[in-house]
Amino acid sequence: MKNITFLATTISVFALTGAAQAQTSAQAPQAETGAGIGEIIVTAQRRAESLQKAAIPIDAVRGDDLVQRGISNAADLTKAVPALSIPAPGGSVASIFIRGVGNITTSSYNDPAVTPSFDGVVLGRSGGMFGAAFYDLTRVEVLKGPQGILYGRNATGGAINVLPARPELGKNGMGVNLAYGNYNQVDVDAHVNLATSEHTALRLAGALFSHDGYNKDGTDDARRSSLRAQFLYEPSSDLSLRIGGDYSHVGGLGVGGDYLGSYAPSATGYVFTPSGLSAGEGFNSAASNAYRKTQLGGPGMDFRQAMQSAPSQNITYWGIHAEANVQTPIGKLTVIPAYRDTQEHSIIYAPAFNTGSVNESTNQTSLETRLAGKRGMMDYVLGGFYFKEKIRASNIYNQEFVLPIQNYRLNTESWALFGQLTAHIGDRFRLVGGARYTHDTKSIDGLINNIIVSCANTTTPPFCIGQMPHMPNLFSADAAIGWLGSNGYINPATGFTVPGSNATAGTVIYGLNSGAGQIIKTYNNIKQSSPFSRVTWKVSAEYDVAPTSLLYATVETGYRAGGYQMVDSPSKIKYKPEFITAFTVGSKNRFFNNRVQLNLEGFYWKYRDQQITYFTVDSNGTLINSNENAGRSTIKGFDVDLVVKPASGTTLSGKVQYLDTVYNDLHLTSASPFDNFNCPSSLTGTFSNGAPVKSFNCSGRQLLFSPKWTVNLGAEQVIRVDEKRELVANVNTAWRDDQWAAFEFLDFERVAAYWTTDASLALRSAEGGWSLTAYVQNLENKRRNLAPQSSPMGFAIAHYSAPRTFGLRLSAKF
Repeated sequence: MKNITFLATTISVFALTGAAQAQTSAQAPQAETGAGIGEIIVTAQRRAESLQKAAIPIDAVRGDDLVQRGISNAADLTKAVPALSIPAPGGSVASIFIRGVGNITTSSYNDPAVTPSFDGVVLGRSGGMFGAAFYDLTRVEVLKGPQGILYGRNATGGAINVLPARPELGKNGMGVNLAYGNYNQVDVDAHVNLATSEHTALRLAGALFSHDGYNKDGTDDARRSSLRAQFLYEPSSDLSLRIGGDYSHVGGLGVGGDYLGSYAPSATGYVFTPSGLSAGEGFNSAASNAYRKTQLGGPGMDFRQAMQSAPSQNITYWGIHAEANVQTPIGKLTVIPAYRDTQEHSIIYAPAFNTGSVNESTNQTSLETRLAGKRGMMDYVLGGFYFKEKIRASNIYNQEFVLPIQNYRLNTESWALFGQLTAHIGDRFRLVGGARYTHDTKSIDGLINNIIVSCANTTTPPFCIGQMPHMPNLFSADAAIGWLGSNGYINPATGFTVPGSNATAGTVIYGLNSGAGQIIKTYNNIKQSSPFSRVTWKVSAEYDVAPTSLLYATVETGYRAGGYQMVDSPSKIKYKPEFITAFTVGSKNRFFNNRVQLNLEGFYWKYRDQQITYFTVDSNGTLINSNENAGRSTIKGFDVDLVVKPASGTTLSGKVQYLDTVYNDLHLTSASPFDNFNCPSSLTGTFSNGAPVKSFNCSGRQLLFSPKWTVNLGAEQVIRVDEKRELVANVNTAWRDDQWAAFEFLDFERVAAYWTTDASLALRSAEGGWSLTAYVQNLENKRRNLAPQSSPMGFAIAHYSAPRTFGLRLSAKF
C-alpha cells in the first residue's frame, strides 16, 4: 500500500506541476536565444531529438563539456551523473551501477547490468576500452533504468552510450587538447577532419593519457593510448555509409590497494587489528610487504610472503564497424555490423592475492538492423539484433596456500526481435508501446584445478610456521605438482585418489615429506550449455503540457540472461536470469525565455533474482568468487535537475537524487574461515570440507552503491576581457551520502559521505578558436576509500580515489 501511495503521490505532484507550466508558457513563449540554455541532441530513442523532448530518464554530457571538466574516463562521468557509480575501474572489466543496480564485476562470467555502447555498438565487456574511448566525442548519454526494447542487449540497470564525433562533409579542420599536470600527468588528444570529395569525408583522432602512480608502490597509475578512424560516404540525403575502426592499449601497473588491517577469528567472532600503514602505501611497498609477512595465512598456517612480482596491465582493444542508412518508401533502414577483439595479459593483486594472472582473449560479432518510419498517426521502429561472443581464458588467482587454476571457453549467442510504436493521439498526446523477444544461449567448457597447501596442526602454535610451500604462479596442475616434487615437498608418485573421483572430477591427496600436512589437488571438468529467453515490454504516455513542457509516465521491464561460472561446486556452476520492472513519471520544462530548465523524475523499481558476486566457499572448502541470485529488492526515489541562466554569461546548475533502496530478500552462504559477515546467521545443515555452512540473512540492507542523497552543483561565469578574449570560471562540486560497498556489510565497508570539488579558470577566444585552462580536481585533497573490500585472505582492503590533481590545458581548433 505504501508503494502505491508513493507512486500516486509523485504522479499527482507532476500533474500539478505540468498545469502550472502550461500557464507560464502561455504567458511567455520560449524561443532559444544566445543568452538562453543550449540544446543537447540525443539519439537514445533511435532518432535525433532534443534532450528536453526525450520522454525517458536520461542524462547527457556534450563532448566539449567533458574536456572542460577533465572527464577523461568512465569513472569521472559520475561527477556529471548523480545516478551513476563506477567504484573501481580497471582491466578489461569494470563495475558499473545505476541507482544500486549493477554488479561487482571481477570476471568475464557475467554480463554487465549497465550496458556500455560505443558508437552504436554494444560492448559485451565493460572496462578498459570503455574508458579509453573518452576523446573526440560528440556526447555521452546515460540512460537510467531497464533498456529492454531498443538496445542491443537487455540491460536491467541502464545503458551508457559513448558517441564519437563523426566525419563532416565539406569541412577541413583539426583540433587538439594538450594538458600537463602533477604526477607527470600527460593528457593529449587530437583530431583532423578532411573533406576528401563532395560526398566523402575522413576523420582521424588519437589520444594519449598517462600519469605516475598515486601510491608508493607505483600503482593507481595510467598508461592509455588510442587511435580512431572513420570514413563517410553520403551521395545523397537518402543514402549514407560510415565505416569506422579503432585501436586502444591500456598499460601501466593498474589499480592498487592498501591494507587497512586484518581480521582474525576468536571465540566471540572476528577481531579486527589495524595495520598501522598510511593511506597510499599500495600492496607492494616495503612497509606493506613487511606487514604482510607478519600475517598468518590459512590453510597452510604459515606466515605470508611479500608480493612475488609487481602488477602490470597489457590490454589491447580493436574493432571495426559500419553504419549504413538508406531512406526507403517505408522508412529509414539502418544496418550496423561490428567486430571487436580484446587481448589481455595482466598481473593483478585483486584483493591482496599474491598474485593473479589474467590471460583472456575475447572477440564479439554483432549485427543490428532497424527500420524507422511513419504511417498516418503511427511512428514505428522495428528491428533485429544478433550477438556472438567467444572468450578464451587461462587464469590463476594465487593465494599462496591455495592456487586456483582456471582454463575455459565461454560462448554466448544472442538474437532478438523488437518493435516500438508511437501513436499520436493528438497534437500534444502520444501513447508508446514496445516489446522485444530475446533468446540467449550460453555455454562453458573448462577445467578448474585447485592446489591446496593444508597444515595438519591448525589449533596449536607454532602451527606449520616455516614448514610450508608458498605456491608460485603456475598454469596447470601437473606443473604445480611437478614444482612441489622437484623442490622436495612431496613425492608425486604417492598421490592418493579419494574414492568417488573419476576422470572428470575428483581429489588427489599428497602427504608433505616433512609430515607437517598435505597437498590437496582438486579437479573438475565443467561442460554446460543452456538457453535463456524472455519477452520484455514497455508502455508509455507522453503529454506536451506546453511547447517547452513535457509530462510522461512509463512502465518498462528488463532482463539479464543467466550463465555459468568456473567453480568446483555443482550447485553453483549455473546462475539464473534477473528481472526488473520500472515505473517512471517525469516532467521536462523550460521557462522564462529559455533561461530556466527544470526536469523532475520519480521512479519505483522492483528487482527479482538480482545477480550478485561475492566470496564464499565450494563443497571442498575452497574459496570461490561466486555469481549467485539474490531474492528481491526495491528501489524508489526522485531526481531534480535544475539549470538557471540569469544572465548571458552566468550558468548555475543543480542535480539532486533521492534514493531509497532495500534488499527485501538477501541470503548469503559461507563457511569458516570465510564467514565474516555482519548479518544474522543460521546453520544450513550442510558442510564444506568439514566446516558447517551458514546462511546469512542480510535482508533489509541497503543496496550496494546506492547513496540515499546525491547532490551535484555547478557554476560557470563568463567575463568578457575585450572583443577577442574572455575569462571563464567553473566550479563543480558533488556530495555523496553514506553507502555500502560490499556484501559482508562490515563497518569499514560503509563509504562515509563526502564532497568532491573541481574548479577551473580559462582564458579563451571569444570566437571559440583556442583556450588556455588552469584546473584543479579534488580541491579537498581527500583520498576516499570508495571501494572497500573484505579480502578472503583475512585483510581489510582499501581502494582509494585520486588525490588532488592540477595542471594546465591548451585547446585549439583550426
